Amino acid sequence: MGIPICGACRRPIEDARIVTALGKEWHVEHFVCAYCEKPFLGSRHYEKKGLAYCETHYHQLFGTVCYHCNQVISGDVFAALNKAWCVGCFSCAICAKKMSQKTKFYELDLKPTCKRCYDKFPNELRRRLTKALELQPKRKT
Repeated sequence: MGIPICGACRRPIEDARIVTALGKEWHVEHFVCAYCEKPFLGSRHYEKKGLAYCETHYHQLFGTVCYHCNQVISGDVFAALNKAWCVGCFSCAICAKKMSQKTKFYELDLKPTCKRCYDKFPNELRRRLTKALELQPKRKT
């Protein structure tokens, strides 16, 4: 079996503390984020294409960005209107009322509009919006 070799410095790991990750062994201080190069020191890491990243940089580099706040979404993602939103950011574009997955909403200029605001639109505008929606090609699911 022998003495393990560090995946970073290629020197033997003689210390009792050793990290096994990404199919290699590492000195604890050499197992670092591929972006900021800070050691994980036992904290969580994320893997992508054979490299390890701290949580912050993994989400920054590979995460989903919220359409509204332009921040990386670290929690649940709300997908609507072919965009991604933080759950807390998904709101009516007119009255700013927060909406959930169960809230009925309408699309107006590629933005969500709650039913209450939509119902306040003039009848002619609602008719045109409905007609435009019907003319759009159906998406395959």
